[in-house]
Amino acid sequence: MLFFAGCTQQTPNENLDTFAQCLTDNWAVMYGSVTCSHCQDQKAMFGDSFQYISYVECTKDFERCANLKGVPTWEFKDGTQLAWLQKLSVLAEKTRCTLP
Repeated sequence: MLFFAGCTQQTPNENLDTFAQCLTDNWAVMYGSVTCSHCQDQKAMFGDSFQYISYVECTKDFERCANLKGVPTWEFKDGTQLAWLQKLSVLAEKTRCTLP
């Protein structure tokens, strides 16, 4: 029988409430659509913590999404945007929020 000490499977959305709230506090906004599979993947990266993310649903707010290159898109305080699915580490770097 083999035993691997310290080998546990960590869920990707573990302890992300503070991180998600930090993104919002630092004016990061995610634009997405319920029909977009990559948007759903981005939301899933946060799990239940997504409730703390500033989110614009583009199927309901066409005007705010009119100039996007695609979804998901993240917009930051300085006005820069990152289109498509983003790693949490990239969001952390852009906002200086700390990942758990």
